[in-house]
Amino acid sequence: MRKQISQNSLETSDGKSQKNLTIERKHIFLVLTLSFMVNFDSNAAIPIIATYAGKLGASLLFTGFIVGIYSMVHIPSNIIFGRLVDKFGRKGLISFGVFLDGLSMLLYTIAQNPLFLLFGRIIHGIGGGFGGPATMAYISDATTQRRSGRGMALYGISIGFSNLVGFLLGGVVAQIIGESNFFFIIAIVLFVMSFTSLLLPSIYQPSKEKFNLREEIKQFRKTIFRKSMISPYFSILAMMFNMGIVTAAYTVMLESATYTVGQTGMILSIMVIFSILIHYPAGILSDKIGYIKVILIGLFLIALSFGVFIISLEAPLPMIGMAILGIGHGLIFPSSAGMIKEKTEDSESGVATGTFYALIVAGVAIGAPVSGFVYEIYNAQFTLALGIIVPLFIAILLVVLLKYFRED
Repeated sequence: MRKQISQNSLETSDGKSQKNLTIERKHIFLVLTLSFMVNFDSNAAIPIIATYAGKLGASLLFTGFIVGIYSMVHIPSNIIFGRLVDKFGRKGLISFGVFLDGLSMLLYTIAQNPLFLLFGRIIHGIGGGFGGPATMAYISDATTQRRSGRGMALYGISIGFSNLVGFLLGGVVAQIIGESNFFFIIAIVLFVMSFTSLLLPSIYQPSKEKFNLREEIKQFRKTIFRKSMISPYFSILAMMFNMGIVTAAYTVMLESATYTVGQTGMILSIMVIFSILIHYPAGILSDKIGYIKVILIGLFLIALSFGVFIISLEAPLPMIGMAILGIGHGLIFPSSAGMIKEKTEDSESGVATGTFYALIVAGVAIGAPVSGFVYEIYNAQFTLALGIIVPLFIAILLVVLLKYFRED
């Protein structure tokens, strides 16, 4: 990437042009770091939040509610606050979202009972609802149309690293220094990053026009229900549905096949590593041959990976399957995110990316319980077959829909 990314004429939502804006590489790096942090804290909490709740006296049922409340709050927050990102700008809401994430980590640290921890999880879900859409919208603003795929690839890489590092550190570091100390360190880092985010230049000027509720709903529907959103939204939902299967069912299958927890974690990390490695090449490919083709290839590879999983749990098939799954994941994210950037105006970017983030969480939230239920009622083969059927069905659906409907 060049030292500065120039945008000679940037249209604001007021229809005015901002001339001679430049986004320095250090600012791109800063917003990618902020993206890493607003995803890292939630990933780091995943391996330890259930046991932490148990230590505070939560019953098994209430522990499940504490774990799940983050997604319950986070999904609608992304959509609602994504619209606020469009109305009030990116920079301030990035800072606010990161600050709320830090506050939630601090609440985790001082929690003395399950109810207080539940409150912290709610704040955490709200903070992510600001931070995710705001950072993604900022990268979208800072990326030219010609390099949309590459810009979103860098953004996806920041999230991929947050998954990898968060999962690894969440269990290991918390075991060494204790959960509350771990949460406190993350809180301090997030507070520092919140103030550091104020160094970002303001590259988006929100419209000063005031909308009533009916106009807000109209704007929301206009943005997320246009035909050009079908491909990115359906593909990311299918991809994360399969990730829900991996999280809830496939990990249990591996452990039942005598893999240790550490070995299971290493197998899952293969997927993350391959996804990170393929992100930027996928972004370049999307810019050259088109987003739809890359999305369809990614959906096919995700289905293929589950075809490998279903053959056997014996090594090296789980590793091979994870590598293929990682490539599919790495193809879909930057191409679908880049397509959203290309098909939306700057004044719509927040709500479009907020919906995108909501579907990421919703996919796992649907895939995990569905696959767990199917695995308990039927068998492993039938459960893994869902991971073949769903992405192939979405791929066929996209081909049919795109054949009969022209993109906006």
